[in-house]
Amino acid sequence: MKILRYLRDAAVFAPCYVALDWASYVYPLGPFNITPWNPQPALAIVWMLLGGLRYLPAVLITIFVADVLIRHAPGGYEVSAVTALTLACGYAAIARLLRALLSPVRAVRSTRQLTVFSAVTIGGTAVVSAAFIAVLWMASFLAEASPVDAWLQFWVGDSVGTLVTAPLLLAAADAESRRDLFRLVQRAETLIQAATLAGTVWLVFVALGGDPAQHFYLLFPPLIWIALRGGTSGALIAVTIVQLGVIVAIHRDASTAFPVLELQAFVAALALTALYLGVTVDERQRAAASLRQTLRLAAAGEMAGAVAHEVNQPLTALANYGRSAQLLLARSNVAPHELSGVIEKMLSEGKRAGEVVRRLRDFFRTGTTQLESVPVDQVLASAQRIATQLGGSKHISIATGSEGELPPLFVDRLQIELILRNLISNAIEAMGEHPDEPAQICVMARRHDVEHVRLTVADNGPGVSAGVRDRLFEPLASGKASGMGLGLAVSRAIAEAHGGSLEAYASEHGEFHLVLPCSQKT
Repeated sequence: MKILRYLRDAAVFAPCYVALDWASYVYPLGPFNITPWNPQPALAIVWMLLGGLRYLPAVLITIFVADVLIRHAPGGYEVSAVTALTLACGYAAIARLLRALLSPVRAVRSTRQLTVFSAVTIGGTAVVSAAFIAVLWMASFLAEASPVDAWLQFWVGDSVGTLVTAPLLLAAADAESRRDLFRLVQRAETLIQAATLAGTVWLVFVALGGDPAQHFYLLFPPLIWIALRGGTSGALIAVTIVQLGVIVAIHRDASTAFPVLELQAFVAALALTALYLGVTVDERQRAAASLRQTLRLAAAGEMAGAVAHEVNQPLTALANYGRSAQLLLARSNVAPHELSGVIEKMLSEGKRAGEVVRRLRDFFRTGTTQLESVPVDQVLASAQRIATQLGGSKHISIATGSEGELPPLFVDRLQIELILRNLISNAIEAMGEHPDEPAQICVMARRHDVEHVRLTVADNGPGVSAGVRDRLFEPLASGKASGMGLGLAVSRAIAEAHGGSLEAYASEHGEFHLVLPCSQKT
C-alpha cells in the first residue's frame, strides 16, 4: 500500500513539475537555458517539506526528465543527471531545514514563520544556484555567459519562484488555510478586488505599453487593499493573480523583450509586501479574538462575586424554609396546606438558585446576557449592599440617590452589579491611600438622554490623573500591585455591549460615569 501511495503521489507531482517548468521557460540564458523565473522548485520543496525526504528519488527523476523534455539535455545525459542530483539534493536540504524550523506548523501563519521561510528560501536557493552553476562551469557549458550573471539569474529565478508559489501550495495543503481561501473567494468583495487587480495587471502589461516595469507601482494599491481586507488568504490570491499576469504577458508576445529579471524583482517585492501585510492582519485578528476571550473569561470570573451573593440568598432561604418544615413536622396537628406552602417556597428558591447558575454557565460558554427591566432603585440598593460587603470592617459612608422620575433600565442585572462592584472596589482602594480621611462614596442616577440613564460613582479619593486616565481602560494596564488590569476593561466592554458607555471623568476626586439603556423611551 505504501508503494502504491508513493507511486500515486509521484504520478501527480511529476506532470505538475514539468508543466511549471514549461510555463516558466522564457528568456533562457546561455546554452544551458537558465531561465529568470522558476516556480517548479517550490513544488519540489513543499512536497518534501510535507511528505519527507523519501520523495527525493522521485524529485530527482522528475528534474532529469523535465530537463530532457524542456531543454533537450544540452549538456548530454551525464551532465543533466549531475545537475538534477545537485538541484534535488539542494531542494531537499531547504525542505529539511524548513521542516525543522517551522515545526510543528508546516504553513506560513505568523511574521516569524514568514521571516524564517523567506530567509531559508533566499539563502538556500543562493547556495543551490551556486552549486548548479559550478557544475556547468566545470563542465565548460556556460560558453560566453558570465558565471556571475548566470548565477544571479538562476538564483533570482529560483528564489522568486519559490517565494511566490510555495506559500500558496502550503495553504492549499493545510485544511484550515484551505477553508479560509474558500470562504474568501465566495465573498463578493473578493471578486471585485480580484477583478480590480486583474484590470490593473492588464493596464500595466497591455494598455499602457512600453516597459511594464515603469508602471509596476500601480499594482501596489489593489494588492495592499486585498491583503488588508483578506489577510494571508487575500495576499496569496493577489500574488497569484500578479504572477499569472506576468506569465500570460510574457507568453502572449514572445517577440517583446520584457525585462524579466527586473519584473521578477518587482514581483518578489510585491509578494513579500502582501504576505507580510496579510500575516500581520491575521495575527492582529487572532490577538483581538484572544483578548475578547480573555475579557469574557475575566468577566465571568469577576461575576463570581456577584453570583455568590445571588446564590447565597436562595440557599439561605432554603435552609430557613427547611428548618420551618422541620418545626411544622414536629407539631402533631400540622395542616397539610402549611407544609405544602413551605415546600412550594423551597422549590421556588431552588429554581432561583438554578437560574443564577445557568446564567453563569451560559456566560462562560457563549458570553450571552439576559436582559431584563431593572428599576433604578434596585440598582442603587445593590450599590449600597456591595459597598457594605466590600467595606468589611472599614467605615465607609455611601450615599445613593436619583434625580426625578427615571425609567427602569434594560440590562443584565448581574453584569451591571459586576461593573458597580469594580467601580466601588477601586474607590475603596483609592481612598485607602488616605486612611485619615473618612471614606465617602456617592452613587447618583440621573437622566442622560431620552434612551439612557447615567449612573455617577464618585468618591472623595485623590482622583485619576490625566496620564493615567488615557490608558485606564486598556487591558492589563493595572495600577495595583496585585491587579491584572482587567476589571475596568471588562466593565467598559460590558457597558458597551449593552449599548452604553463607561468613562472616567476629569475631576478633583475619583468619578466614573456609567451610561445604560432604559427599557423604554419616555
